[in-house]
Amino acid sequence: MNEQTTDILIIGGGPAGSTTALYLSQLGFDITVIEKKIFPREILCGEFLSKEVTDILNELNLFKDFLSLKPNKLKSFCAVDDSGIELKSKLSFDAYAMKRSIFDSLLIEKAKERKVNIIQPAEVKSIIKSDSNFISEIENGFGYKFKIKSKLVIGAYGKQNILDKKFDRKFANKKSNLNGVKFHLPINFLKKSFNNEIRIYTDDELYCGMNQVSDKEITVCFLENRKQSKIPSRDRLIDFIKYNKQFHKIFREEAIDYIKSTNIYGTGNIYFGSRKVVENGIIMVGDTARVISPLAGDGIGMAMESARMLFEIISKYGIDDTNREKIYSFYKKQYEKVFNKRLYTAKLIQGIILNRKSRRLGFGLAKNYPALLPYLIKFTRSSKTA
Repeated sequence: MNEQTTDILIIGGGPAGSTTALYLSQLGFDITVIEKKIFPREILCGEFLSKEVTDILNELNLFKDFLSLKPNKLKSFCAVDDSGIELKSKLSFDAYAMKRSIFDSLLIEKAKERKVNIIQPAEVKSIIKSDSNFISEIENGFGYKFKIKSKLVIGAYGKQNILDKKFDRKFANKKSNLNGVKFHLPINFLKKSFNNEIRIYTDDELYCGMNQVSDKEITVCFLENRKQSKIPSRDRLIDFIKYNKQFHKIFREEAIDYIKSTNIYGTGNIYFGSRKVVENGIIMVGDTARVISPLAGDGIGMAMESARMLFEIISKYGIDDTNREKIYSFYKKQYEKVFNKRLYTAKLIQGIILNRKSRRLGFGLAKNYPALLPYLIKFTRSSKTA
């Protein structure tokens, strides 16, 4: 089997993987990214881009390129309970919305321009440690198999992957019963536009986020607890539209027929609990390291921040085997320091939202104390943004 060599192998070409490659390419390393899908492609995502994202785009000299793609600027947040309570807050930071297919393509194309070796479609089948190196077996989209020897391997393959079981990650076989679904809806299927606002609509055991990603489309992304429900996710969303008075009144009648036939992108059994950020010597970034509750709107931000965090550590210690344990140790400590409060807060809010009694109590409190909502939003952001 043919064997290639590279300094750093990155598994996954989404925001976590591409941003890691863009940062590390500044250090002169030979970097290879393995991505199993052809871009552009859509995946489950609320498609919210926070100030954490734009700060990093500026650092990488990509912000002008980003703006040239005409992202939709977001200025406010609104949460609507099925009881009729609406909670609103202006965002205290710049935020945007953009389709993942467009955003991911921007990042990976810029990585190519900066001499990162991108192999797609291809998939990592196995990884073994050999002396001070890693040997990864790859299979491309045509069935051709080869090996890549690298000094470091970085996992950036998203919320879940067959590699999680191969790495014997403890959460890999756990059932969360939490499923996510996303699709794009033409804005002419809405009764009114809310182009500069993120909206969250709630119901029993589910919530749905919406934000406009272009002058023609809006993202509809919802999370459901399937422990009590066996009907297909698409049908459950349609029921949500039909029977939730607050949600129903924003849609035109023809929207339901569109939803019945449009492409949807989903992920089942999303695990929001603790994960190790280093497994078998492989460093995890983005959702591969930890998944934040989507209502926080921080998934892409955390992906790119963890990439920058790893870059700063590798800038100091290099990638030689003699310093590898230092890299692992400092990355673990810094990850916990930067993200643990955000992760905990978002998971706590999600638990409240998915439970009817706690949600009603929470919305009632936030209605009576308007400062509570911006305070909670602050706790789901980085300290720099807050």
